[in-house]
Amino acid sequence: MRSLLSWFLFSTLLVSIRLEASEKKTYQMDTAPLRAEPELARDFQALQDKFQVEALSNAEHEKRLFILEQVIRKKPDWLDGYSMMAAEAFFLGSSFTDPKDHPTARKYLEDGEKKINECLKRAPSHMLCKFFKASLRAKIASIDGIFASLRYGQAVRDSWLEVVASGVDIQFRPNVSLQGSAHYGLGLFYRLVPNFFLMDWIFHIRGSIDESIKYHRAALKFDGENPCYTLMLSVSLLCKVKGKPNTPEYTEAMQLLNAPLPKPIDVAQAVCVHDVPKIRSEPKKTCGYTQAKYQDDVKEEDLKK
Repeated sequence: MRSLLSWFLFSTLLVSIRLEASEKKTYQMDTAPLRAEPELARDFQALQDKFQVEALSNAEHEKRLFILEQVIRKKPDWLDGYSMMAAEAFFLGSSFTDPKDHPTARKYLEDGEKKINECLKRAPSHMLCKFFKASLRAKIASIDGIFASLRYGQAVRDSWLEVVASGVDIQFRPNVSLQGSAHYGLGLFYRLVPNFFLMDWIFHIRGSIDESIKYHRAALKFDGENPCYTLMLSVSLLCKVKGKPNTPEYTEAMQLLNAPLPKPIDVAQAVCVHDVPKIRSEPKKTCGYTQAKYQDDVKEEDLKK
C-alpha cells in the first residue's frame, strides 16, 4: 500500500506553497492514530486515492466519517482527527446544491461544527480547527443568509486572516489548499459583508470590494485550477462596477467568464461552472451571489432597526 501520508487528505510531506523558499511552512499533520489501525487506514486510503480525481458519493463520505469516528473513540485527544471529520462534513454539506436540500446540508455542517468544538475545547488555538470552524460557519451563513449570521463575522474573518498570516499550507485536494481556501473565503467575506459604518461599530467587521478582489486574485495564485476561484474573482470585479459595461473590471470579468474554466472535480466546483451563464446574463446582480443563493441586500436602515 502506498504510504498513507503520500496521498493523505492533508498530506504535508510534498506540499509546496507559493511563497519565497525561506518562508515555506508545512502543517505537520498527526496521522499516527489512524495508521495504528491498519484495516481502517487501508479503507480510508482507498477512498482518498479516488477523491484525488473525482467526487465521492455521500455514502463514501459517510464511510470516511465512520472510520475517523472509530479512531477518535479510542483516541479522543486526536486533534487532527477532529479537523479531518470537519473537512468531511464540509465536503458533504457542500455537495447539496439544490435549495430544497439545504436542511440536509445544514445538518452535515452543524455535525462538523460539533466535532470542531470538541477540538477547540481541548486546544482553543488549534489553527486547523479554527479554520474549519470559520469555514463551516461561513457555509452555514450562505444558507441562513448574511444578515442572520453577522454576529459570527468577526470570528470567521479573524480565523482566515490568521491562516493567511501564518504562511502555513496544506493540500486538501489537487486544486484546494489551505492558503487558497483562506484567501478565497476572505474574498467572499469582503464582498458579502456590507460596507458601512454601523457594521464596524456593531459587529467590528466591514466589507470592501477592493479587498475582495485582492484576496480572490491571491487565491488563484495558490489554486489556479479551481473553477470557483476564477468565477468568484469575476463576480467581485462585476460587483465593483455594478455590472456596468465599458469598464476595465467588466472587461476583465467577461474575459475570465468567456474563457474555458478549469475542469471541476466535485459537485460544488461543477456548480461554479454551471453558473457562468447566470453571471454573464445578470452582471448587475453579482454582489449578492453565492453558490447557495443570492444573498439579500443588507440595508443600513434595516440594521438600525
